[in-house]
Amino acid sequence: MTRMQDLFATQRRRDERVTRTLDDPAANRRIEAIFNGAPRATASRSDFPDEVTALSELISSRRVSEPEFQALKKPARLRRSRSGRDWLSIGAATLAVVSVVSASTMVGISVASASPATDALNTLTANEAVLANDIQRVNNSIATLEQSRQSAKSEAEALAAPLAGLAQLGDIPAAATTEAARQAFLAAIDDVKMPETVAAYRRPAIDGDSLESVGTAIDFVDSRTREAQTASSDLDDLRRTLAETIRPLDEAVAALGRDLPALATTLVGDNDLADETLRTNVTTLAARVSQVDTTTAPGAISEFLTAVTALRDGQEAAEDEIAAQAAAEAEQRRQQLLREQREREQQQREQQQQQEEQQQQEEQPVQPPVEPAPVDPQPVDPQPQPSDPVVPAPNPSGGA
Repeated sequence: MTRMQDLFATQRRRDERVTRTLDDPAANRRIEAIFNGAPRATASRSDFPDEVTALSELISSRRVSEPEFQALKKPARLRRSRSGRDWLSIGAATLAVVSVVSASTMVGISVASASPATDALNTLTANEAVLANDIQRVNNSIATLEQSRQSAKSEAEALAAPLAGLAQLGDIPAAATTEAARQAFLAAIDDVKMPETVAAYRRPAIDGDSLESVGTAIDFVDSRTREAQTASSDLDDLRRTLAETIRPLDEAVAALGRDLPALATTLVGDNDLADETLRTNVTTLAARVSQVDTTTAPGAISEFLTAVTALRDGQEAAEDEIAAQAAAEAEQRRQQLLREQREREQQQREQQQQQEEQQQQEEQPVQPPVEPAPVDPQPVDPQPQPSDPVVPAPNPSGGA
């Protein structure tokens, strides 16, 4: 920007529009009709040999005489010049400055009137609020950590019965390893000493107007705050210790879960006479145990053991049914053999009897044939024989 007119680029554009308008004959006539006079000549950009002269002519070219304004019948909407003063804005700015100065004055007066003891008391109140929050957070963490410790202990104790049930299924190394890890965890968890809860803060009796008294209370709050922070740090260490304590048991339970599917396959193969539903249930529950953790392992292993018991019961029932069927078939064969034996014995007896009869017939002598006696054609009647006289028996008494 090396020329004066470059400072008034907007004004220059307006002058160019005016110049183009005045060069139009029709527009000149309209302007002449409005102002009752000839149009003014407007200097072009090339008519400014000197910068100061150009600026003066530019200003004079925008000056309108009073008669010209009076001759204007229907003036268009006037625009405020960019260089004109905006009294409304100036008034608003003045009010804003007065408000800021007033507020600053009030703050200065308040600060000047406040005593050091009052400021210290406000600091004490703020520090007490922070301390109360710290104590509550630490005590809540202690309660939560103790609950987690008790839950982990209960879960480890609940694993005893399922692991014992797995041991009865056979030699399972993973079950023995898990049992050893469980016992080690219970011994370690009992050795963990939980911290005591932090005592609640109570403000001691102080003199609110004494800076020394309030300062002593602030020092006491600071010491209690450091105590709460130390307790929070100790809880973090204890939390890491508990996590390290339970990790071996978690790893052992995970390894046991990975070995159960293979065990289920062996059990299903050994009990192939059981129903298909029972065998499928054992395989499914074994796969579910492989996806659980220490928290859900007791329930999952118990369900697996129940399925194994049902599988073995089904195998036993199938074996009993097969044994009963075999016994019935054996009894049928025995009865058949008895019948066949009795038939053979009967045949032997009949054959023996026939042989004996035949032998007897062979041993008897041959009798000559008996000739029949001659038959008398006239039978002779037999003559009656005289009967013997009847002799009376003697009387033993001597009577006749």
